[in-house]
Amino acid sequence: MSSFKIIVKKEFLLLKVLMAVIYIALELYYSYLISAQYDYMGFISDLNLFKYVITKAVFLLLLAGSFNLYNKSRFLYSIYLLLIFFFYIPNAILFSHSNFAAGPFVSNTFFVASFLITPYIKFTIPDISIPVKYRGMALISMALLLLIPILITFKLNFNLKTLLLSEIYETREIFSEKLHGILAYFYNFEAKTIIPIALVFFMINRKYFFIALLFLMLLYLFVISGNKLVYFTSIIVVFFFYIGRNHVSKLSNFFLLVIIFFALFPIIDNFILKTPVLAGIFINRFFFIPALLTHFYFDFFDGIPFYFAESHFFNQFVHSPYEMPVGFLITKVYWNEPTVFANNGIVSDGFMNLGYIGVLLFSAIFSFLFSLFSSFRLHKGYYGIFFCYIYIFLSAPLLTCFITGGILIFILLCYTILNNGKNILMPTQ
Repeated sequence: MSSFKIIVKKEFLLLKVLMAVIYIALELYYSYLISAQYDYMGFISDLNLFKYVITKAVFLLLLAGSFNLYNKSRFLYSIYLLLIFFFYIPNAILFSHSNFAAGPFVSNTFFVASFLITPYIKFTIPDISIPVKYRGMALISMALLLLIPILITFKLNFNLKTLLLSEIYETREIFSEKLHGILAYFYNFEAKTIIPIALVFFMINRKYFFIALLFLMLLYLFVISGNKLVYFTSIIVVFFFYIGRNHVSKLSNFFLLVIIFFALFPIIDNFILKTPVLAGIFINRFFFIPALLTHFYFDFFDGIPFYFAESHFFNQFVHSPYEMPVGFLITKVYWNEPTVFANNGIVSDGFMNLGYIGVLLFSAIFSFLFSLFSSFRLHKGYYGIFFCYIYIFLSAPLLTCFITGGILIFILLCYTILNNGKNILMPTQ
């Protein structure tokens, strides 16, 4: 028993060390690259010592305060660390190295810290799952049925150069001209939920024919759309399926790989590519641009909540006072680029629509959602799906995540197909 406790402490402390190394690496990137190379976007380097100390103290408190969460649920603990990784650290760096207002930093800190209540939220899951022998057929049938209207619309007219990540924008332009109405929902359901979930299901059960078929379907969805999210989703799902024996070890391996990449990017950019391509694509786009856009949304909607005026339901009652979609308006105001759309994550979405009450409400909804996920008996192989959902919440409004992002469908599948219950196909721990 004592040796087990030592192992647990080492595992817990290892992740804390990895998180600290990542924090330091991202801060160095911001100080020496992002603020210098991308100052035209609004990044500045103006270190405030008081803010710096505050952000580090809060970071240590967030890490130390997670021990109880670690003991109660390794799954929820791993999600919590991803929230620190994507939401807290980039916003803390921007706050401490700039003259930005405290609102975005405080709100993201609250969003992350409120997740600590998740192990105390309990759900009773009714047994409404379909028989085990029909589950695989149900998943593959859904994937094929949703693919039919997409195949009828786009046929086999695709650009093979898209596979090499070439002529992406040309492919996207053609795709966007044809994708509208219910077809857009079908495409998003397929790419973000149905096929990735079915892929994991058949990898768990080692049904290689269906695995190959689903990969071909994902490949088709990518070459007709040029949507890199489809490309990376399949990689992430397979990556998290195979690495690590449990949720915590999967995340440890991921963080180790991130640190290695962080160390390699400057070498490759400086000596091979001769320009900060990798740092721009990965470091800036995945971490600092979402944080900067959060600041823009907080600044623009401070004191003037939007009340979901762009929602298809709420716009029947509240009308937008602006002549263009808010995402384009934000980039027009702050970047003078009205043709670029500014993505809006869950924290800034809450503030934009309901002020700080929205931040509180959306944080609670997020915590309840993952408490629900934790109540299901899901195979650890689905961890890559949750990782993708975390990133979707970082870059899309709450209602979009639930509907277009496919989370409502995922919840339905958890109840009916994915929840093992008494019919465990493979070990869940």
